Amino acid sequence: MQVALTAGVTTGRKPITGLRLYLEGKKCNRLAIHVQHLSSIPSMLELAWAYPSTTSLACQWRGNEDSDPGFLEPIKWKKYSHVCTSAVKHDPEWLQRVPNGVFVVMGAQLVTKGKWTKKSLHLRLLFTHIPNCSIRKAQWASAPAASHKSSLLTMLSTTFTQRENPTSQKQEAPQLNSGVYPDGPPVPVQSRRLLKFVDVAEVVRGPHDVPGHWLVIAAKLVKEGGKIGLHL
Repeated sequence: MQVALTAGVTTGRKPITGLRLYLEGKKCNRLAIHVQHLSSIPSMLELAWAYPSTTSLACQWRGNEDSDPGFLEPIKWKKYSHVCTSAVKHDPEWLQRVPNGVFVVMGAQLVTKGKWTKKSLHLRLLFTHIPNCSIRKAQWASAPAASHKSSLLTMLSTTFTQRENPTSQKQEAPQLNSGVYPDGPPVPVQSRRLLKFVDVAEVVRGPHDVPGHWLVIAAKLVKEGGKIGLHL
């Protein structure tokens, strides 16, 4: 089976807080994935990596190219025949090798599998291990209706609690959006016709969302209203 990879987007150990699909290229017909991440590495994470566990695990890519065919949803866009809606999460076996930490997303990549007329779209995520930390809370949350035209969900983790540091210090919240266009790059008029196939609304959580810091720990492509979208 033929598998084609697009250029992956990585953040250099800066945790991802949001993702979106986008149409790029001169004709705005090339599907891409954009990430939003913290503009700096939180000091808590720097401390965790400064004194890593002896069983620390390197960054790992994981995708859904080999998922059950039941997760393939048909779409009408001529570029793809199906989209794989299987969720991409960390491999449970990783926790057997590094039981004292958590995995957060620090990279994303779109993958196509198969040939034309039977080409399916898949998602890959880059997971980074953070030792000596735990997830305080994880949940599926809906994005604000005012910010997105369709109902999107984000599976995000709240601020991590470091086990070996009982004292906490008040620090400034990192800036979440370091992009040139905080509301997204300008969309050329010619791409509007393809927006019926792709939902380009960003799914993100920031300081305005209680408790204030959310990090992506899983994601999946979805089909909603005939469009390809994202749940995180």
